[in-house]
Amino acid sequence: MIRACEVVANTELFAGLEREEFYEFCSMTRARDFQKGDVIAAEGDVCSSIGIIETGEVAMQKYTSSGEYTTIGLLEPMDYFGEDLLFAEDQKYPCTLEAVSAVRVLFLSKETVNALMDRCPQVKNNYLRILSERVRIQNRRIALLSQKSIRQKIAFYLLELRSDRDGATRFRLPGSKEVIAKLLAMPRPSFSRELSQMVKDGLILVEGREIEILDLERMEKDIVEGYEISQEEEL
Repeated sequence: MIRACEVVANTELFAGLEREEFYEFCSMTRARDFQKGDVIAAEGDVCSSIGIIETGEVAMQKYTSSGEYTTIGLLEPMDYFGEDLLFAEDQKYPCTLEAVSAVRVLFLSKETVNALMDRCPQVKNNYLRILSERVRIQNRRIALLSQKSIRQKIAFYLLELRSDRDGATRFRLPGSKEVIAKLLAMPRPSFSRELSQMVKDGLILVEGREIEILDLERMEKDIVEGYEISQEEEL
């Protein structure tokens, strides 16, 4: 229970709360471990709890009837899933959640979340903010996919990662290059070739999964369509 409390205390859902306000609810969490390739939730499953990723990385996959899939999102430690479905009329997962590494997830049931909201109004405020963030992420996804060229999509994605890392120009990709290529809806060879060309053009430095943006101004002004506009709208 102590470990569970340490995890949830660092999440946005419990921001602004003292430990004693939610300590008793920690015993109501359920932890599960998954190995790489395990399905955490399949498309069509009914969502009955919020999942908080304690460790590892999770891909949101959309499968076709032929077995092919597209990665529509990546989740990292302290990210959530199911928060947008828990109180929806249709609580079925619209995509499959798959572990892309060893993963531990803490689950908070709908009953526990309701009890928390009744006890702590701040949790309800935090929950609404999390839902708003979910909408913002979806809008960013639409903006990314609207970029016309492979370079524009990659540049937009890297700039958004930089924004998520508090403006750091050096950061680690949240998944393998194969996973990121799927996320950007492009073939892995095309992704790798364009990364290499961006290195040659002096835009970025690549060391495995480590990326460093070398020419931020060119990335923002000359490559990505509407990036500055989208940033102003967010502000």
